[in-house]
Parts: sequence; C-alpha cells; structure tokens
Amino acid sequence: MKKLKTLLLLFVSFISISGLNAQKKELPISVKFGGYVHSLFTYDTRQMVAAREGHILLYPKNEILDAAGEDINEGGVYNMAVIQSRMNAKITGPEILGAKTNGMIEAEFIGNGESDTNGLRVRHAFVNLDWGNTSLLIGQTWSPLFVAEVFPFTVGANAGLPFKPFARNPQVRLTHKTGNWKLLAAIATERDYTSTGPEGSSNKYLRNAGVPIIQGQAHYYLGKKKHLFGVSGEFKNIKPSLMSTTGSKEAGDYQEWKNDETLSSWAIMGYFKLNFNPVTFKAQTTYGTNLTDVLMLGGYAVKSLNPVSNEASYTGIKVMGSWAELSYKKNDWEYAFLAGYSKNYGAEDDIVSPNLVYARSKDIGELYRLAPRVCKKYKNLKFEFEAEYTAAAYGKLAEKAKVEDTKWVGGTRYSLGVYYFF
Repeated sequence: MKKLKTLLLLFVSFISISGLNAQKKELPISVKFGGYVHSLFTYDTRQMVAAREGHILLYPKNEILDAAGEDINEGGVYNMAVIQSRMNAKITGPEILGAKTNGMIEAEFIGNGESDTNGLRVRHAFVNLDWGNTSLLIGQTWSPLFVAEVFPFTVGANAGLPFKPFARNPQVRLTHKTGNWKLLAAIATERDYTSTGPEGSSNKYLRNAGVPIIQGQAHYYLGKKKHLFGVSGEFKNIKPSLMSTTGSKEAGDYQEWKNDETLSSWAIMGYFKLNFNPVTFKAQTTYGTNLTDVLMLGGYAVKSLNPVSNEASYTGIKVMGSWAELSYKKNDWEYAFLAGYSKNYGAEDDIVSPNLVYARSKDIGELYRLAPRVCKKYKNLKFEFEAEYTAAAYGKLAEKAKVEDTKWVGGTRYSLGVYYFF
C-alpha cells in the first residue's frame, strides 16, 4: 500500500512538472524583480495629523491649551520607520488577441490602516494588453487623478498631500495614443482609499450606490515628449445611508425607513511639467467636491432631513488644492522646492448641523506648505533631506460648512530618507 501511494505521488508530480514545462513552452513569460529598502527618520516641532504612526504627514494639529495656557500639542516628536520598503515583480508575457501583454505586482509594508501599520499590502496588481496605440489595463494601479508623470518627489511619504489627490484603485482603463495626444477613460472603485460617511471611512458608500467612479484624462506632449500639459476629471456617486429611523422603541413608535438619497460629486484637475534639463518645473491644481477618498480636505454635509422618514439629502463641500515644484538635477545631486496651498470653499447649499458634516478636518479653512529638499545618489544608494513647514488655519464651522474666525497653527517636519534600490 505504501509503495502504491509512493508511485501515485511520483506520477502526480511527473504530470504536474510536465504540464508546467508544456505551459512554459506555450506561454513564454519573463519576470523581473525589483524594489528598495527604505528608512525614514523624522522630527516634528509639534503634534501632527498624520497616518501610519505619523509616517505620512498631512498638517499640524490644532492648539489645545491647558489650565496654564500652554499648548499641549507643542513639543518635539521623532520617529524612525522602514514600512515604506517595497518589492515588485514586472511580468512580460506572450501575445494575446494581437496585443503584447505585461503585468505588475507590487507590495509594501505600510499596511491598510492604523491598526495594520507594518502589515503587507498590495500597491499595484494589474495586467495590460497593448495593441500599440491602444491599451487596456485591468487591475489596481494609480487613479487618473494621481498623475504618475507629474507629482512631487518628496522625501516624506505624503507625495504632496493633502494639496493633491492620492489614491490607487481597482479599475478598468482604456488608453489611446495619437500624435502628441494620450487619451484615457476608466471606471474604478475604492479599496485602500475610501469615502467617509455616517459609519466612518468605508468603500460601502460607493458600492451601495451601484455605479463605479467614472474618470477621464487627456495629455498633450511637446518637445519630443519632454513637456506635458494635461487635464483629468471624475464623476462619483455614493449612498451614505441605507436606512433612517423615526420615533423610539421606548415610546412604541419606532419605525425604519429605506433610504434612496445619493450624493453626486465631481473633480477637475489641470497640470503641466516643463523639462528644461537639468531644471524641471511642475504644477497642478485640483478643484472638486467630496475628495476625502483621495486624501484631500473637504467632504459633504446633510442639507435637509425628510420630515416624515428622517432621510437625509446631501451637499458636497468644495475644495481647491494646488502645488508647484521647481527642481534642479545634475551629477547625482537634486535640489528642489515645493509649495502647496489648499482652501475650503464651503458647501453648495445650507447645511442642517455642524454635527452632520462628513469631512476631513472640517474645521480647517486654509492650508499651505513650504518644503525645500536635497538628494544625493551613490550608485543604487540614495540619501535625502527635507524640511516641510505646514500651516493650517483652524476656525469655527459656519453656514454652508465654511470656516470662519480662523487662527494659523504651523509646524515643521525634518525628514531624512535612505534608499537602497535593487
């Protein structure tokens, strides 16, 4: 009996290996591995609003005064982390349906939330079919609102947040190139970067609306594609609530009501990159509503409540974010300066209550950042240093979710990054 089991095991192993070899002959696939080891050392002059144990800086926390008038949030904070280290596999496969095929899987150790810091998460995972001028990508990669050709290469992990959109989404995108133009259309959903609502941050508000995010992008290249001008936009629909209630169980008049109200939001973005080697100038402006899923300010609020069912209807909060970066690269040295500005323009309609506002830092009216940096490469080793001064205008929520009676609170982060590429 043991001999029979051994023979069966050898037979199955032989069949499996033969099948893999046959598949390899029919489907030539090459895989190239890469990535980097990354260490980041930071020092903040005060407590900051940040993600992943302070690793991803957004802006300084508001003042909290103690009984003696001292600011509790003022004081030095340091951190050391390697969670941004990542690895990837770039895959080149056979021709399928007349298209060249390639794919990518990339992961890092930054986790999916504060409770998962240091956990492994997927960054990119997609397959791309390329017919030359037209390509079809299926999987997860950058949102069209994050333009991979035009973003600031900051030392900190925020990549210019919250002055610009930042998100990777599961999506299906079609890209077409003609002459100096590149046109893109995509449908997408939320995964790691989600909308907020009555039950906190979740992608269920988008899923419950039954419609994916619709996105588009157009690029125009000049000077042998050294210079780039582009626009991007999206339309998004969410359903913040499935049910409302009236009455109380104690009084015996408790009732549940189905909710159908949704919130439609939009975003438009313009940007450019001018590459006059060794000097590069980039800039971008984004304007839209309900941009919490791309880690910007703003969100939405309840504008009315149904007197019978208590069902809410919603209004988007408008926000604008802009940034510009000037950089100089020569002989493995880089010197750069980033400036960013963001403003909350309030809701499109009157709101019911400040307690029914679902937004990121609804008490911030304006933000700005000034951030110089210097970088030096030694073969596959890279050292970076950056100073980021970020100031936020905190105030009181007023009509249409605007912020009034503001007071500026500023703080500086000093960052030292070390990369080892492989």
